[in-house]
Amino acid sequence: MADRTPLASRTAAILVVYRLGTPIEPVLRRLAGTVALTVVVDNSEHGHASLPALADRYGAALLKSANRGALAGAYNRAVCHLRERHVGAIDQIVFLDDDSDPAVLQAFLADPVTASRLADASTAAVAPAYRDRATGMRGKYIELGRFRLSYLSRQFTDLRAVAFVINSMSVWRLPALDRIGAFNEGLAIDHVDTEYCLRARQLGLLIYVHGGHEFAHAIGERRRFRFLGREMQAGGHGPARRYLIGRNTLWLARDWLWREPAFAFLCATRLAYEVVGILIAEDRAMAKLAALLRGACVGLFMPRQT
Repeated sequence: MADRTPLASRTAAILVVYRLGTPIEPVLRRLAGTVALTVVVDNSEHGHASLPALADRYGAALLKSANRGALAGAYNRAVCHLRERHVGAIDQIVFLDDDSDPAVLQAFLADPVTASRLADASTAAVAPAYRDRATGMRGKYIELGRFRLSYLSRQFTDLRAVAFVINSMSVWRLPALDRIGAFNEGLAIDHVDTEYCLRARQLGLLIYVHGGHEFAHAIGERRRFRFLGREMQAGGHGPARRYLIGRNTLWLARDWLWREPAFAFLCATRLAYEVVGILIAEDRAMAKLAALLRGACVGLFMPRQT
């Protein structure tokens, strides 16, 4: 399209589709008018019959990953596809899940602040802020030092350097992806983005959130609650995901304890947050707590998968 900005014309989108929980055609239509290339990854085990025609209608490439390596595997296959088929054509990749609204992407890529950061070789990624679809709460971002961490206010409108972003709607410089390497398929889903951001940090690459842009996103089936006078949100995940959360959180805490002690402390507080949310705001509490504990035990005592 003639009205694409220089940044957008060198950006490819990777859209991972698993359950088709939200209508996917409006997302594809939006991406077709915003970025240069779109790769759709059908990550369901048996495939979605409607996706080939939709991908063809909007000029998107379609890959079938069948949930091999889960979300991390889908990302890896799509990045490899772009490297092999479109070498030299793109400089950035934006990752999306099928539960994210990309309506803000065009304005985000057109923002001179976004373009300036992504032109800097020290940048790994820039992302808009996310707001949870279910609770209406905006994501809370973290500044991380080796021995300390602090939480930013949920509301800000400028660009902030942060420790972590969720992968969905984050725009990564291709040279940074090349340096960091493949996403860890042993983690499957939970904390894939956390671990990737840690690896970027170890290379001295910076990650930013632009609070002047925000997008709607669903993480699990979050539920809002109050605890000790503070607004919080429970994840709403079932026992199987709680097992992965417990396992992966402890795996990462073990791996990064000596390099990033403050991050290991953050892992402990995140598990405590999970427990509080399950007990106060969720059903099937005992099953979820048992799964979280089993996963934490595996993460604490078993070798991490790669």
